[in-house]
Amino acid sequence: MTERGARVILGLLSAGLVVIALTTDLPNICGGRFWGDGATYHAMAWSLAEDLDIRYEARDVFRSRREFSEGPQGVFLKRSSGGFLVDAARGFPWLRRVPPKEPRIYFAKPFVYPLFAAPLVRLFGTHGLLLTNALALAVALMLGYGILRRDATPGRALGASAALILGTVAPLYLLWPAPEALGVGLAAAGLYAWRRDWPWVAAVVFGIAAYSKPPNVLLALPLCLAPLLESREPVMRRIVEGTRRGFAVLLVAAAFYGLNWGATGEWNYQGGRERKTFYGRFPFESYGVTFGNSGIWMSTNQLGPRIEGKDEVATSQGAEPPRSREEYTASFMRNLGYFWIGRFGGVVPYFLPVAVAALLVVFPGPRSSAAWLALATLAVSQIAYIAQIPDNWYGGSGTVGNRYFLNLLPLAFLLVPRGREVIVAMSGLLSLIFFTGGLLMAPMHHSLNPGDHATRWPFRWFPAELTMLNDLGVFGEPWRKKVPVGDPYGDPRKPGSADPSAYFLYFPDDGTFGRDELEGRTGFWLRGGSQAEVFLRALEPVRRVAFLVTGGPSGDEVTLSLDGREARMRLRAHETRNVVLEPGRGFPYKDSFVHVLRLRSGQGGMARHGESERWVGSFVSASLEVEKRRPH
Repeated sequence: MTERGARVILGLLSAGLVVIALTTDLPNICGGRFWGDGATYHAMAWSLAEDLDIRYEARDVFRSRREFSEGPQGVFLKRSSGGFLVDAARGFPWLRRVPPKEPRIYFAKPFVYPLFAAPLVRLFGTHGLLLTNALALAVALMLGYGILRRDATPGRALGASAALILGTVAPLYLLWPAPEALGVGLAAAGLYAWRRDWPWVAAVVFGIAAYSKPPNVLLALPLCLAPLLESREPVMRRIVEGTRRGFAVLLVAAAFYGLNWGATGEWNYQGGRERKTFYGRFPFESYGVTFGNSGIWMSTNQLGPRIEGKDEVATSQGAEPPRSREEYTASFMRNLGYFWIGRFGGVVPYFLPVAVAALLVVFPGPRSSAAWLALATLAVSQIAYIAQIPDNWYGGSGTVGNRYFLNLLPLAFLLVPRGREVIVAMSGLLSLIFFTGGLLMAPMHHSLNPGDHATRWPFRWFPAELTMLNDLGVFGEPWRKKVPVGDPYGDPRKPGSADPSAYFLYFPDDGTFGRDELEGRTGFWLRGGSQAEVFLRALEPVRRVAFLVTGGPSGDEVTLSLDGREARMRLRAHETRNVVLEPGRGFPYKDSFVHVLRLRSGQGGMARHGESERWVGSFVSASLEVEKRRPH
């Protein structure tokens, strides 16, 4: 393929992204409701486009409802005082300082994405948000091609760059009114500028990215460390040059935080004294609804989780209690693996070409200094994310794949070894066939139902991230999540009154029908002839679990595995048998212990359930023998 032919195809792919953005009626296809952080960014972009500020007022709610009938569900706001306002009535510089005794409400998210989108929103309405995403992905695609073209033929560079952007979950985020796609574009632009030896352009771009999402500051590691590898230069000169670049990145990021302070009176858009998220009731929308009497506290004033013995005092309203060091360590070690092969956020199922490129750098190479720097940046970023947010490193229950990893995706352009571009391109094709193709064919369905795909193969091949149990996408359906058996809560007025042998059940797939009752026993029916996975979350360490299994209307052959300990039984119709298993220690999660139960039903039969019928295998119930711990 010639250079001209490759660029024509790149242009056509980019034009296709733009056409999708301009022809998609987002409020209509999503049913007039927001998801993720879209409510905040949509409102911010419109506020900047029409009001030239990021202050929240009653008209912002009405603007949202104008297109999205359910209103700005999940909008993040903060109350602050100080800062400056644009006042056209004043002379240059047209700014008026807000008196400290005049608190105002502001949107509590970084303003970079709305600022980029505001001119397009002014011209094209909400289509402008999607157009911003399309242009960002197009920029990443083209700049990725430019990076790869240094060492590859046009056809090979085109195939690898297309696989890394279009063969992953990234295109799904084209329809999100949120900054994920822009993060891909910024990272690609910074890395491209570095590879073109434009260090100060790269520093500016990385500084902007770092303000938008603080861990993005690590993307500047190649920029800052590259001078140290220049063996022809004196050591001191290399150190000074790397330091200058790092200082430039931090200076740009600090400037944007300063702009945030100037606009809102506080530098931290996620923290401060008062930050909330709002659902259903929004300040000023109706009489009597204020910031103070509505919303849920969501301040973030501390970097990383709070640990027992280290961070005993809550740093903000609504903060969770500190976690034990044992739990934090166990989460960290598991997350090292989950980050790559997790069912809901792993790199392999959602960014397969990136995983392949990283593997090729190590085995068999060849390896360039840029590739090693990119691999080191990826490793350091992984550790930073899972260390700081061990129970939310993939972006929350409303995300598809690891949306934070989108910022790291362009590093893969540096990872692809020379001569291995075809392998990466083929991995993108395999990803589309087995993993991401189904997601991209129905992007809005999966955006609004982010756990639906993970209930089916091949995603069920991968382990579910127990470290983020309550926040996995599939548990957006209430019947699946934290279903109590017994009395795990007790009387809140009497500490220690909960039943220690009570537990919670989680149903991450469709191999069961959720919680049911049979002859006074609480448990669940297996779907006939299916496999199922159930998470059992105990309040105390478990010694033994006694299972009562009752065959369905046609009998069943049941395989039951608890933490790897397995039992098998053949049951006649309605026959009940008992089996006792000793589980493993259990994974520590929020002062409880999670055990993985895997089941297989060999056959099924029709059974009436209310006014309908369903195909059932066996009914399973469990009782725990626990070792009660001493009170903390």
